[in-house]
Amino acid sequence: MAASCPSCGRPVALARPQCLYCGDALPGAVVEEAGRQAEAASAEATAEPGPARGLLVLDLEGADPRAVAAALALSAFEAAQRVRRGGWQLHRIVGAEEAAREAGRLAQAGLRVVTIPESEARSAARPVRVSGGSWTGEDLTLRTEAGAARGISGSLILVVRGPIAREYLTPAKVRRVRTATLDPGYRFHLHRRDDPRPLELDPAAFDFGMPSRTKSSLLLLSAWVEKLAAGVPVDDRFRREPPALGPASPEAGGVVAVLGAAGDRRKEDEAVILDNLEQFRFYSAWRAGVLRRDG
Repeated sequence: MAASCPSCGRPVALARPQCLYCGDALPGAVVEEAGRQAEAASAEATAEPGPARGLLVLDLEGADPRAVAAALALSAFEAAQRVRRGGWQLHRIVGAEEAAREAGRLAQAGLRVVTIPESEARSAARPVRVSGGSWTGEDLTLRTEAGAARGISGSLILVVRGPIAREYLTPAKVRRVRTATLDPGYRFHLHRRDDPRPLELDPAAFDFGMPSRTKSSLLLLSAWVEKLAAGVPVDDRFRREPPALGPASPEAGGVVAVLGAAGDRRKEDEAVILDNLEQFRFYSAWRAGVLRRDG
């Protein structure tokens, strides 16, 4: 289960000593758990290579709560909540040998489990960013950082979509209360059979090549993706994940890009922009890894 604030009950969105929502101090165990969630969401692009690790992912859709409780050492209530949430859920990231042993134990306990090499997931968490495109007949033609992408419908195996949380983090030494808020973002990931890296579409930074539109960017792009993904699995469960926030990605589009550029010159007492884009990318990466093995 996701770490939650004991005062207000909301999920801990950032590993720090105070709740992001109500401001109350958090117990050490809750902070540690939120820290583990944030670590799992990080792309670790600059980290030194370490021992091989594996991601253990469980399918709890329709699972027996008693079997889940026994296998994961959870209370009956926690196990029931996990089963109620259902679907594929990231369980642990551990050393490769331990992952193999744990996968065998969980399978013997009656749970469906898939093991994904962490290196594969980290690589897939670096998407190919799309700057724009158009709907041409029965398919999308996209402009990406790697060149034009065509014939996507023929190789599409999974669409992952979800909202991106955005908030300001005002330094603790600043006493004023920030009333301004940031609009939430959104992302689509198009996973293709022949490329482990998905195409990433950002409605706020997508050039449709049209002088005017009757729909919002999100609605229009959603309609295009829906037509493109006919008969293909679409995963939108990321909206149920408690956000693990971190500094906004420097390549973020739309208003965050403008604010982020200004942030490069910010003073020490100015707010930092936080989002959970890296969490979404990591979720999308392991979700596609599951499909490639279990789909």
